[in-house]
Amino acid sequence: MRPKLLSSDLLDLVASYFNLKEKDYFGLAFLDETNHFNWLQLEKRVLDHDFPSKSGILTLYFRVQFFMESINQLRDSITIELFYLQAKESVFKGEIEADSETVFELGAYVLQATEGDYTSDQKAHKVLKKLPVLPQFTLREHPSLAYCEERILFYYKRLGGLSSGQCIVW
Repeated sequence: MRPKLLSSDLLDLVASYFNLKEKDYFGLAFLDETNHFNWLQLEKRVLDHDFPSKSGILTLYFRVQFFMESINQLRDSITIELFYLQAKESVFKGEIEADSETVFELGAYVLQATEGDYTSDQKAHKVLKKLPVLPQFTLREHPSLAYCEERILFYYKRLGGLSSGQCIVW
C-alpha cells in the first residue's frame, strides 16, 4: 500500500473493482481489540489511522456504512445485492437484531432466493443446515432448532413464484 494513499482513494479502488456506482453508502472499516468496526475517515491517509497494535495481518472490511429505510431507494443492482448480502450476514451474526418471527420470515426469503420454490420438507431442511439464517439470539429463545426450521418452512411455502430478485428487495 502506498504510504500517502487517502482512504477515499482506497474506497474508490474497491468500488471500481465491484463496478459500484452508488458507493456513498459504503465504507472501509477494521475491527478493534473489542471486535467493533471502526470506519476509516475518508479525508485521512489510510496508514494514519489508529489500527490495533496486535501483530499480524490487518484486514479492512468493505461494508455498508449508511443504511436507508428501504432497499427500493437504491438504483443499481450491484448495490442492492451488496446490501442484501451484508444485511443477511449482519442478522445472522446478531449485529442487527430482529424479533424471532421476522428472523424466520427473512430466513424463508433467503431460502427462496437461494433455492427457488419449495419442493419438499426434506430438501428444505437439508439446505437450511448449510445456510446461515438463524442467529444465536433466536436459537436461545426457542425450544429447538427443529422448531425454528419449521417456522422458516411455514413462511417459505408461501413464497412460491417469487424470483430471487424479488426476495432480495422484499
